[in-house]
Amino acid sequence: MNFIKLFSFTKQYDKKHESERQMLQRVGRKFGVLFFVILMFDTLLDWLMGLIDIVLHLLHLIIEAVEYSLDIFLEYIFHTSQHQSEAIIVNSVIILALYLTYRLVIAAPDLYIRCKRNFMAFCLRYIKRECSCWQAMSLSHKIKWLSAYSFGTSCLFLFI
Repeated sequence: MNFIKLFSFTKQYDKKHESERQMLQRVGRKFGVLFFVILMFDTLLDWLMGLIDIVLHLLHLIIEAVEYSLDIFLEYIFHTSQHQSEAIIVNSVIILALYLTYRLVIAAPDLYIRCKRNFMAFCLRYIKRECSCWQAMSLSHKIKWLSAYSFGTSCLFLFI
């Protein structure tokens, strides 16, 4: 959590004391990004799939390199044939996968409870922060905020 706070790339300012111009710019940026994502959805999806494909190919190359290194190591140390060393590697990987699956099944309830607790804490902090910002706004600021979101949503619906 401290790592995220130390290396946050977004500039956070207090919404309670923001001017109307800053609020309108913030809302405009949100809807601008939303329009961009809607317009470029297919391209962004293609880029994401290409990135996933590249990562999977690199992972495959790394696995092949490790397997080849282990294969050569087993052949040199134990004087095994290629088939025997591959059988040793496959059996070792199966045993390791079974052990990790067992540990994951045992740890799954605790992980679920921890993730649920952290998610609920995050949601409650967000709701509390937004409620305090909303209560600190003046009536004219609330009206302008509501009209900006209404205008952006109506433009979004008309665009779709």
